[in-house]
Amino acid sequence: MTDARHQLIEYIGSDAVFHGDFTLTSGTKASYYVDLRRVSLDHRVAPLIGQVMLDLIAPIERVDAVGGLTMGADPIAAAILHQGAARGLSYDAFVVRKEPKDHGRGRQV
Repeated sequence: MTDARHQLIEYIGSDAVFHGDFTLTSGTKASYYVDLRRVSLDHRVAPLIGQVMLDLIAPIERVDAVGGLTMGADPIAAAILHQGAARGLSYDAFVVRKEPKDHGRGRQV
């Protein structure tokens, strides 16, 4: 396990995992809740996310862009872009909205 991955796991465990009584979006009850936004938007942790994700996608032959469903994927994609640039790599990013916009160009991606 890389040092960055170990540090990321430590941050997630200490800053993003909450114990108690929670109602999830599905209505299901849970005794814990993981809020990764707490770490993905943290200036100390974002670079670690970028490093770990770059290591995970390195074996993939061709990656042109990174992204996913907004809001959760936005800071992760940004972390990958920044760490990729630091390694001399070039990626584009994208975000996917749950619904197409009702204004502007009306795009969903």
